[in-house]
Amino acid sequence: MADPSVEALREQLRDRGYLKHGIERWFALDPWSSRTFWVELTIVALKAAILIAAFAALAHTAVMLMRNTQINAPATAFLFALYGAGWLFLGFVLVIVAALLLKLRPEVAIDTPRALLAISIATGALITVAFAVWWYRFDSPPSVLELMVGGTGAVLILVVATVVVSAALLSFSIHELHRIPAIHQKSRTAPLLVAALALIAGLFIPLYLRTERPSAKPAQVITKPTDRRVVLVGVDGLTWEIARSRPDLLAAFTVAFPAAPVDGASAAERWASLGTGVPAALHGVRAVAGVRLKAGGEVLQSISRSDLVLLHLATGLGLASRQPLPPTVRRREFVWEILAARGTPSVAVNWWTSPTVRGGLLNSIGQEGIFAAARGNAILLDATAARNLQRGIAGARPRFATVYLPGLDVILNRSGADTSSRLAGSIRALDGITSVVSHLRELGFDVILAGLPGEGQEGQGIIAATIPISKPQSAWDVAPTVASLFGFPASAEMPGQSLAGSEEPRIATYGTRLSKDSPPRLNQEYYDSLKALGYIR
Repeated sequence: MADPSVEALREQLRDRGYLKHGIERWFALDPWSSRTFWVELTIVALKAAILIAAFAALAHTAVMLMRNTQINAPATAFLFALYGAGWLFLGFVLVIVAALLLKLRPEVAIDTPRALLAISIATGALITVAFAVWWYRFDSPPSVLELMVGGTGAVLILVVATVVVSAALLSFSIHELHRIPAIHQKSRTAPLLVAALALIAGLFIPLYLRTERPSAKPAQVITKPTDRRVVLVGVDGLTWEIARSRPDLLAAFTVAFPAAPVDGASAAERWASLGTGVPAALHGVRAVAGVRLKAGGEVLQSISRSDLVLLHLATGLGLASRQPLPPTVRRREFVWEILAARGTPSVAVNWWTSPTVRGGLLNSIGQEGIFAAARGNAILLDATAARNLQRGIAGARPRFATVYLPGLDVILNRSGADTSSRLAGSIRALDGITSVVSHLRELGFDVILAGLPGEGQEGQGIIAATIPISKPQSAWDVAPTVASLFGFPASAEMPGQSLAGSEEPRIATYGTRLSKDSPPRLNQEYYDSLKALGYIR
């Protein structure tokens, strides 16, 4: 007669749905000739996977809701179902693999019963690590509240997965030993707690220590007083070859040189490198994609780069579609933000990943309103940016100002127009750039013009200036030059060199961007304008 305690335990497991259909027999069956073995193993693995999937999907959905606050109820339910389906498959496979390993080596659980719990904890830890990797791969760090929610979710995943896998495999020990193994007679609270603490510490403490956090105050540097008034004009799509075809444009400058362009997969990445002076690996601006779910209709704008469910499974099955988005995350300050934070009045217009900020010594006008006002017209886009620059200069009286003009790139590389239309449009765009430079000179500003090849465009970049500068090596030299003109040292993170005067001793870094705001959400009008201008296809 079986041990009463074994029967009692079996009854408890049956009540929880683990031992129906006499599953305690399955380890005694031959897996290669018994259909019953596979049927019963599949049933138990499926039940275990359902519980694992429910808690894992809950943690994923909670993080996504905090990242994408616009998600409605249908989209939330659909998101939970998608993550649940992905984790159901993964949990099912893991339980099957663990069970087959025990089937091949039954002495592991009999001779060393702690191994059964170790296998269960290892399976739970593997699932938790998968969740943590997904969570780490968002572009922006989590808020404190999200960190608490996600950390709680990770612990729940570990505990639930361990208990579920352990319960799914427990019947094997009962069948072989005809008693409850010692490891199952003891409370599993202590080993689970130790495992949870060790895993969370191993996953999250190194991440916390590596995460760059902005200082409460900007790093202070020694500067040289200067009374210069300078404007940096960035022109996307303007190459050295195109500039040479416009003598009237080059005549406005004292010197003009070809320059090697900076690398980058998108316009935003290239111009962020030029404006910050540091590589993309440091400033973090890159091309990103959101996901539009079939249910709900809203675009999820914050997606983990390791989200296999949304980026591959759902899109592959036609349950969601990818939507290219303009980047919003930037970890380094533009050189004019560095100047303004340390006493130099500045105006910046139309630069990627720059929010609209008015107040203090920085007057920054972001792209959303400018792009929306252009209504898909590249010439109007540049004209609107130029008008905002003029208003900013008139109102703030800055010592440094900058504007980004993307119209030429749109006309030449993004519009899809025929050759004659591109030629006519490019002439109008170049006329507008020439007019902007002339007007700035009339206002008493020195002008630095930086041009880079546009989307898929060949050719060299160009750096021109109304002040004497040395011959540049590449567009990386723009940021150190601007810093030097206003008496600021460049940082060691900047690969370029100053083209204005002697190179001053460098500081190690200006630190992480001081903004603590969460990434802004893309409004529909801005999105439609980006599509009309060819930035989103």
